[in-house]
Amino acid sequence: MITEMRMPKLGMAMKKGAVTKWLKVEGDQVREGDELCELATEKITATIPAPASGVLGRIVVPASRAELPVGALLALIGEPGDAFPSAEDLAPIATAPAAAPAVVAPPEGASGVGAARAPAAGGEVLASPAAKRRARELGIDIAQVPPSAAGKRVTTDDVEAFAAAPTTPAAAGRVVPFEGIRRVVAERLSESLQTMAQVTISREIQVHGLVVRRQELAPGFEAATGVRLTYTDLLVEAVARLLPEHALLNATLTDEGIVVAEAVHMGVAVALEDGLIVPVIRDAGTRPLGEIARERVRLSEKAQAGTLALDEVEGGTFTISNLGAFGADAFTPIVNPPQCAILGVGRIVDKPTVVDGRVTVCPAMWLSLTFDHRIVDGAPAARFLQALAGRLA
Repeated sequence: MITEMRMPKLGMAMKKGAVTKWLKVEGDQVREGDELCELATEKITATIPAPASGVLGRIVVPASRAELPVGALLALIGEPGDAFPSAEDLAPIATAPAAAPAVVAPPEGASGVGAARAPAAGGEVLASPAAKRRARELGIDIAQVPPSAAGKRVTTDDVEAFAAAPTTPAAAGRVVPFEGIRRVVAERLSESLQTMAQVTISREIQVHGLVVRRQELAPGFEAATGVRLTYTDLLVEAVARLLPEHALLNATLTDEGIVVAEAVHMGVAVALEDGLIVPVIRDAGTRPLGEIARERVRLSEKAQAGTLALDEVEGGTFTISNLGAFGADAFTPIVNPPQCAILGVGRIVDKPTVVDGRVTVCPAMWLSLTFDHRIVDGAPAARFLQALAGRLA
């Protein structure tokens, strides 16, 4: 029996992935569970195991950075002597979802799996993998490229001819492919705004206590922990210890009802060249400050290197996005689903303020809390900011 290996869904948000390296070659014997290929998604890199034992009879998708949807056919595993169709024959059905598998018929006079048939009209664009890859490189929508003859696949030559044809652009400028992390961020944020009743409340607070604490701890902190203490570390600690008193901000809305998380798993937004990602510091409410700082550094380094594992980016219950280092004062953060709240943090600025009837200069910063109004009302959200302001003053 021939077994299909298809693009797995590694997490709720995954829609596409790319095979970056095959660890076996065609003809190799494999056992179920053997590491077969390396896969890169918009968030993580993972090693994918073989779904069955047998012979790796056909690699349908060569290693590249080309993205394919979840369910795309990657390889075929069978028994010695099975007849496998060529990768070129399988290409038209490679992106057919597993829930509606394409029909694969044996060639005349042979047993096993044979030549693939093209999907029904209305499915994927009939184009070779190389043509799709070239279209992405040129920033061209493959659906707009006509084949050289009716009923044929779009080829690389067709794509390049389409690109070379004179056009009248709507506006001059360079076309940047809308893909990878940038596309995922856009899709998730759009989905977040469309599915939640998001409200943002902002408050400027005095943070004399926060600044003094960092000044007092910083000199010996790096020697003791090996990392530099940042305001983000102190904010993660403060917010994580405060959230149990404001439990609905650490909750998720499900079909069964509002699920309040027992622990605080803090997401910390990390800016990348092509988007952002939110690794998760687990059990932040019970970890000492040194562990929080070391974990933040470790996750940030993995985020920049693109090596975060799935369990390091999922399962967060609340998120902090600190744009203070970029000079931002106040902004409107968007909730990272399925969480129900996110705290935006601005820069710290010395400002004149009146204390006991006297004008003095104190460090201040803006906090912006966006929350899902279906779960949390305005007054409880404001009380959270008020309590946090008291802890940082």
